[in-house]
Amino acid sequence: MLFYVGWKPRAGQGPTEGEAGLEVFSRWEAPEGLEFKGMWARADGGGFCICEASSSEVAFEATAPWSGVYLDYDIVPIVDMEQAVEIQNKAIAFRNG
Repeated sequence: MLFYVGWKPRAGQGPTEGEAGLEVFSRWEAPEGLEFKGMWARADGGGFCICEASSSEVAFEATAPWSGVYLDYDIVPIVDMEQAVEIQNKAIAFRNG
């Protein structure tokens, strides 16, 4: 499954927490079943990535070291646009009977 993962520093965090989060990241290794397709930093201290995870549990495991402590996350499953259009067309056909 492809996921968009966006993160930003938790409200009220200062440099000390940011430095601690970077230290944790320097020791972190992606769990088995997670492959990064790309990762980008934002100028406001946040960032995002597109990754492929073998399960939602793997995506959860990947973010758990920071979640609730240093960063707030959005983890959203994503699909290829061509597949999304097919799914939307099926949904429209279902609604129209």
